[in-house]
Amino acid sequence: MNEKIFESTKLSQPVATGDYWQYLYYVSTWDAFLAQSVYEWSRVFRDGTKVKFGKPSGSYVMLGRVKGFPAYCTTTGTVHPAFEINGLPDPNEVLNPAWPIPGGLMPSAAVAKFIDDINQVYIHQYNGSRIDIYSLEDGTKTGELIHNAGEYFASIAWVQQGQVAGMCKSSGKVAIMDYLSSPRVLATGRIDPFKVAAYDSTFKLFFTIGTDHKTRVYCGELWPNGLSVPVFEPATVYGLKANLVRVRLTGQDGEPLPNWWVNWELEGVGGGIIGSLDKYGNLTDADGYASNLYIGPDDGSTGQCKIKARVVL
Repeated sequence: MNEKIFESTKLSQPVATGDYWQYLYYVSTWDAFLAQSVYEWSRVFRDGTKVKFGKPSGSYVMLGRVKGFPAYCTTTGTVHPAFEINGLPDPNEVLNPAWPIPGGLMPSAAVAKFIDDINQVYIHQYNGSRIDIYSLEDGTKTGELIHNAGEYFASIAWVQQGQVAGMCKSSGKVAIMDYLSSPRVLATGRIDPFKVAAYDSTFKLFFTIGTDHKTRVYCGELWPNGLSVPVFEPATVYGLKANLVRVRLTGQDGEPLPNWWVNWELEGVGGGIIGSLDKYGNLTDADGYASNLYIGPDDGSTGQCKIKARVVL
C-alpha cells in the first residue's frame, strides 16, 4: 500500500445539503486541486481547506489533460482546455477540432478519460482491465494498454510526459501507466477507497477526498515494508564455488518492490571475513528480488560469516 503521509481534520464537503463531489483534478498553477460537485466549483488544498468560487454551468464533463490541468468535454464531443488561472473551461479553444469524441467514448464521473493534445492522443477505458488509445487527428485506434485492475479508473491524471495515473474508487487500486512510447503498466499500488481522487504531478502524490470528507495524501511510490533475510539457493554452501543468495523486498501488503537499491556486506563471526561477494550493490528485479553470489574461500579455511543486506532509502 502507498504510504499515507497526511489525513486532515478539516472536512471538505460541498455547501449545499445533499450535494456531492463528482470530479477532482490538480491545477499546477495553483498547487492545489479543483473540485466540482453538482452545484459547486471549489479550490481544495492538501490540508482540507476549501474555498468555493463558482457554480458549474453548461454541460461540461471534466477529464484529465497534460501538464497538470483539467479539460472539459461537451455533449457534442468537443473538448475545451481549462484556463490556467482559474481552472475553468475556455470555450474559445478546442483541443480536438479534427475529431469530436463520439458518444460512446465520452468521459463521465464514474469512468474517467484523458486527453493529450500535444501528442494528439485520447485515452478511453474500454472496460475495467483495458484502455484503448485513439488518435485525435482522425479517431483511429492506435493501441491498447492492459492493466487488469478489474475496475474502471474513476480518475486518470497526468504524471509526466507520456505517463498517467489511474485511480480506482472502490478498491483503492492505483497504477502508473505509459500510454505513449510503449503502452504498459509501470507501477501499481493501493490507497484507501475514496469519493474523488487526483494526482499531484508536481510532488508526485496521490490526493483524495474520502466519503468522510477528509483529505488524504499518499506517496506516489510504494515504500519498503520488509526485506527478507538472505537465503541461499540451494541451501548448502560450498567452498571454491559461486553460491546464489537472494533477498526479497516487499511493501505493506506483501507486494514486490522493483528497482530499489540493495547494499550487500560480509561480516565475520568471531574472526575474519571468510570468502567474498560478487557485488556490493544491485537493484531489485520485477519480482522484488535482489541476487548475489557468495564465493567460498579458496584457501581451505573454515568458520562462519554473516551476509547482510540493506535497502538504500
